[in-house]
Amino acid sequence: MNKIKDSVKRETVVNAPIEHVWDALTKPEHLNRWYTKETEIDFRVGGRGYMNHGWGATTEGVFIEIDIMKRFVLQSLDGDFTTITTLEKVDNGIRVSIEYQSSFISDMNQATKENMLFGTGQFLENLKSVYETGTDIRMKLWKTWIGITHSTNEGELGTRVLQVKEDSSAATAGIISEDIILEIDGEEIVGYDSFEKTLNKKVVNRMITLTICRNSEKLQVNCLVDAYPVPY
Repeated sequence: MNKIKDSVKRETVVNAPIEHVWDALTKPEHLNRWYTKETEIDFRVGGRGYMNHGWGATTEGVFIEIDIMKRFVLQSLDGDFTTITTLEKVDNGIRVSIEYQSSFISDMNQATKENMLFGTGQFLENLKSVYETGTDIRMKLWKTWIGITHSTNEGELGTRVLQVKEDSSAATAGIISEDIILEIDGEEIVGYDSFEKTLNKKVVNRMITLTICRNSEKLQVNCLVDAYPVPY
């Protein structure tokens, strides 16, 4: 019996003609403007697609459904991971949604799901930037880190530390699992995305001050900002 597939989704609205947005999502030369470093696409049902997104991430699969100007579906080569991209005209542009379906999404921990969706959101922001203003912001993405795995502190402010990488700047600063990061340099953190975006605005090799909650006690910890460990 096949395991029921779970799904997660991110979306944005791009103020551009639908033809331009469709090309941005389906033609290699356009994908390379906002999303990929290298792309090989045989865009037809049964055709294969390969995308190198940078930062060590790639996608490869087979197109199993195409509805021109509306949606297309790319399925991984093993058939267990499906990406559904949908376009819809709305009052202020074109809503682009990217949905992932897989039997193992339900088995992912929350941090892994949030990381996957955050990455998708980053690229969708760049799609919007490129096709609305002509500005490619990829070189501003994923610049910094401190060496933690974390997840939104559900129902409360902050993001919860799940793991601290050995010898990372977070470990040196004394951050431990189950710490809840509430602020970076006084700026409030409301969840996973908030932490990543706020940290990414900081300067590598500079100190930041983290306000954390540990065992119901608020602490301030100074931590060095490291360069993101995987280059574009």
